[in-house]
Amino acid sequence: MKGVWLFLHVMGFVAWLGGGLAVMLSGITAKYFPPDQRLAVYRVMSVVSRNLIGPGAVLVVVSGFVLSVPYFKSATVPTWLMAMQGLGLLGAIVAIWVVMPTAARLSRLELDPRGELPESFSGLRRRQAVFATVAGVLALMALISGTLFR
Repeated sequence: MKGVWLFLHVMGFVAWLGGGLAVMLSGITAKYFPPDQRLAVYRVMSVVSRNLIGPGAVLVVVSGFVLSVPYFKSATVPTWLMAMQGLGLLGAIVAIWVVMPTAARLSRLELDPRGELPESFSGLRRRQAVFATVAGVLALMALISGTLFR
């Protein structure tokens, strides 16, 4: 059964980090698109956030908790495990509670009557970029803690 949970843990990381990289590249590329196409890209980015990043982060946290139970039954918990859990949990919280709702708001934006991006776009885009980066860095640090420092 441990193998199944480990598989789910790795698949969660693949979905979370892979989706995050796809969204990052899409956002960078969309900077040079006309406003209507740019909003279309942000709608697709919202779908990736809802279907890969969020579920991947949840899967990582749940499977990580299950995989950690044997360590917590012993007297000592390795430092790398504590680092992986703390960083991963923080990253998942940011991804689920900030990144996903911001992506949803961006996906609902429409062009203003002049055919330009709405005023709220730049603030939401900046918020998305900052917090998605924070969540991704925390996830990557958790991955490094569980692999290189193990």
